[in-house]
Amino acid sequence: MPALTTDQLHLTHSKYLNAVDADDPESFREALNEIMPRIYKMGYWREMLIEHTQDASDGYISLPHDTDSIVAGILDNNPLPTRSLWHDYKIIGTNDQDDTVLSAFIDDGYSPIYKDLDSSSQYRVKMASLKAPYGTSPSQGTVTIKYLPHYDSTSSTGSNSLVGGETALDDFSFQEATFEFNSSTAATGFNNYITNDANIKEIVSISWKGMEVDHPFRLIAQYQGTIGATPSGNSVDTTKDLLLANIDSTSGVSRYRRFRIGGTNSSSSAHLLLKRRWVNVDSGTDLVHIPSNAIIKHALLGKLAEDNADLQRAQYHWGTVGQLLESDTDSYRGAAKPTLRIAPNGVGANMSGMY
Repeated sequence: MPALTTDQLHLTHSKYLNAVDADDPESFREALNEIMPRIYKMGYWREMLIEHTQDASDGYISLPHDTDSIVAGILDNNPLPTRSLWHDYKIIGTNDQDDTVLSAFIDDGYSPIYKDLDSSSQYRVKMASLKAPYGTSPSQGTVTIKYLPHYDSTSSTGSNSLVGGETALDDFSFQEATFEFNSSTAATGFNNYITNDANIKEIVSISWKGMEVDHPFRLIAQYQGTIGATPSGNSVDTTKDLLLANIDSTSGVSRYRRFRIGGTNSSSSAHLLLKRRWVNVDSGTDLVHIPSNAIIKHALLGKLAEDNADLQRAQYHWGTVGQLLESDTDSYRGAAKPTLRIAPNGVGANMSGMY
């Protein structure tokens, strides 16, 4: 059983919590949010790997929020290796201002948004429900967006706060827009604009708290014409709208793993094999990708032993988790046993027969 809901797991595994928490579904979800990230990082098993295809015409890709890293990647039918940010830049010798063609997926850290804004365009940020009925929005919660404006009507820069010979790190001081969902805004749905200001140059962060449980929605940068133009219905072009973030938890901060690529064009596409990451659960219907029931059992017992400062028992249970993960992976492979190959130049450069 590679996936279950939190309510289904609670029925079979709640007895492995403290007695006072055994009957509380919320305490059980909190326990899952503590143990599952550790299990997810202990190896690859069953549904830990997923395929994903994404437009790469901008010279970068952002991984979906529920994935952690690239296992293998193909750009325009050509396999490319994945390289790290800090070590491989010393070899390749480039940065985001350089036009050097990079024959790899280069780790570029994290970004608060899925797609970057076009510097020559202006946008308003609106929401779109990901749960039917799509014309309604969450009935509670607050979303806050910090952004840098193209120009600041109150102060040209943040330099007034500097002293001596200090240099500003940013050209502009940031502005903040907060939108509060309530019962009156719930019925207006996709007409809710998080920011009416179309003067957004760059988004610094997106955060939310107290959102309605199990009501995912999406933030979209709606195109409002070129810089300096008066936003109007005639300037709106849905083909130029950009996805900023998907929000499916009650509280959090938007962070997307970013990889840069070289040699792309307007039709470039990346096909990726990705490793899942744990996304905190907050409702009984949230899906949990798990290896096996026994592994979750020992992880919960390991957490319980740690909470009681029983380190020897905790080490035993977490060691058993590691052993069960290995056997679970071998069992799942069946006849598809891996063949040892050495690829000195990365994925796509396999030399069959070398050991």
